[in-house]
This record gives sequence, C-alpha cells and structure tokens, in this order.
Amino acid sequence: MSIAELQRVKDTALENARKAAEAGDLRKTRTYREEAEAAHERIRLEELSAPSTKSYGRPPLPGTNGVEAAINVNAVNAAYIARFGDVASSVKGILTDLHGGDYESLYWQQRHAFKTYLRRGENGLDRENYLLLKQIVLTPTFVKAAIDQGMDSVSAIKATMVEAIDTLGGFAVPVDFQSRVIEKLKGETVVRGRASVDNTSRDTVEIPVSTGGDDQYTSAVRVTWVDEKPTAGTADTSLTFGMESVPVHTVMAETGLSRNMIEDSAFDIENFLTRKFAEAASIDEDNRFLTGNGVGCPQGILPGASNVLGLTERVSGGASTLTWNGLISLSYAIPTQYRKKAVWIAERGTYEAIAKIQDATSGDYLWNPYQYAGGADAAPPKLLGYE
Repeated sequence: MSIAELQRVKDTALENARKAAEAGDLRKTRTYREEAEAAHERIRLEELSAPSTKSYGRPPLPGTNGVEAAINVNAVNAAYIARFGDVASSVKGILTDLHGGDYESLYWQQRHAFKTYLRRGENGLDRENYLLLKQIVLTPTFVKAAIDQGMDSVSAIKATMVEAIDTLGGFAVPVDFQSRVIEKLKGETVVRGRASVDNTSRDTVEIPVSTGGDDQYTSAVRVTWVDEKPTAGTADTSLTFGMESVPVHTVMAETGLSRNMIEDSAFDIENFLTRKFAEAASIDEDNRFLTGNGVGCPQGILPGASNVLGLTERVSGGASTLTWNGLISLSYAIPTQYRKKAVWIAERGTYEAIAKIQDATSGDYLWNPYQYAGGADAAPPKLLGYE
C-alpha cells in the first residue's frame, strides 16, 4: 500500500472513530483509533525507509550559489555568535569533529525542528525533522563544560552522546533547551546554589572522602611537637579515605498545552516551557533535597522530614516556640571549622516566627528583615551574622 493509500485509511479510521465517539460506542471508538494508529505507524516506517529527496534546509555553502549563499552562511554564523559568543578554536575543532563543518547550521535546524514538534506533535514532522530530533547536537557551552570536567578527548564526549540517546524511541531534548532550564533553575532554588554541581553519564557516582576528622579537624592528619632529636616515626600520621556512593536518579516532567496556545505563531512556546519546567523543577528539587527519603529520589538533609541522620540539635528553651537564645545556641553548636560557611535554611513560617521575636522590655523586634535598603532585589538580611 502506498503512503497516499495509507493516509486515506488513517483519515477514514479517524473519522469513523469520531462518529463512534459521538454515538457513545466506546468499543468501536477504540477499534477505529487503533486502526488509525496502525496506519500512522506504517506511514512513518514508509517515510523513513524511502530515499530522501530533500535536504536539511541548510544554507548553501559559499561558492555554490553565488553571493546569496555567502549571505545565508554569514547570517547563520552571526546568529550563532550572538547566542554563544566567540567560540574558542579548541571548542570549534571538537564541534567540527562531532557534527561537521556546518555545526552552526545544524544547531539552528534542530531548534526549528523542536519548535515544530512542540506545536504540531510527531505527526507534524517530516522525515528530516524527525531524524534531527533523534540526534544529540552539542553546543559550545556543553563542550567547554565537558573539557573542564576532564573529558579531554572527542571519543569521551561521543560516548556521552551515545549514552544520552533515548533507547525507547523518543526524541532527544535539545542540549540548549536543557541548559536554559538549568540556568533558570539555579536562580530559583535554595539548595542548588549552596551545593557543588557535577555532571555524569553514569547511574552512580563514587566520591572519595577524607575520614578521621572530628569537631576540630577535617581529616586524620595531625602534627606532633618534638624536641631537637625526634625519634623516627614520632610524627607519623595516617591519612585515611572512604568512598561515598551517590546514586543518580531520574526526574521527568510532562505538560499539556491548549490548542489555541500552540497554534498562536506569535506565542514563544519554547521560552514559556523553559520558565515553567524550571519553576516546577526548582520547587520539587528543594523539597527533595531537604526532605527526600532516598527511595527513587535524593536523600534530603532531613529524610522524611525527621532528623534520622543525627544532625546537631539544640533545645530552644521554649515549649512550643523559637527563642532568641535557642538560635544563638544553635549557631554556636556547629564546630568552628564549619561555622564560617554556615547558612540558615528554613521555611517561610519559621522565618516569620523568628521575625516576631521581641525584646521583653522594649517590645522591639530583635531581628527585622524588612528594614534594609534595596527591597527584594537587595542582599538578604543576615541572622546572627549568617545568611
């Protein structure tokens, strides 16, 4: 059966499914819908197996179509520089090795394909756009970050690209889209900005940690005072290490959009999704990093919202409320070596309770976070010297 014949079968099945649904016959609706889906899958297979007579829409290279070709290529290069800035020659070399000399054009093509997919779904993709979304197209930002993390060879980056491909048949979310979500995520989260962030392609990360520390020392290294003729081995110390295994979990997000929103060509759907995914991820990430139980998600600072990890605690001195003396005691309960980098993390209600603590004699508030210049965009007020 030709593609045209299969399309007619699909259209007929969809129309029959619509009529059956209007008549309230759910069994026939399901049967016709399955018939339409089978025809659509056959169309997709036929399109993928057919020889391509269409280019990726890349601008012709200089010299193939005169001045116009040169103008198109220059426009692509200029747009690429505007997006990523001047790209170092080493990064250009890696991108050329990975994607060919027209990697700038390939980047914009995939972005266009992704926007087409967002607006029309898989059914609206032609063969070229379909194949483009099956690729991992790296950006200068990603390549530079990979080099900084120790990936000193193109083969290592290629291995990461292969591992990132969706084996279930889905599309690869453009690297640039992921990066912009992460950039926005950093500005909206509490924990991420205070933590070290590392990239990995493995399902578990093992980090060597120094052991043997206490409230004063961070490791097992110690010094020994000796006289002018110390005995051999007097100052020996044992530097010990342990291995911390951090499991890597996967988080997914999916959202529905109205037809009117998708069809409105003036609506920037890509930036809208970037903002909303970052917002949802930031809220959920902070919740997990603070109270996650470690089952299919990170183990938080307070797993399950309880102090099962034995973190330092101090009684506030009040039966059911925070006290100023309790806050002072907590700040000094942390070992000196950690206090200089300590920060406060609390929910809104806790900060409200702290802000309401008053001097028993004068009635003045002991900590007033509202009387400082700059408003919401200024540096946050410190509590007992800590942010």
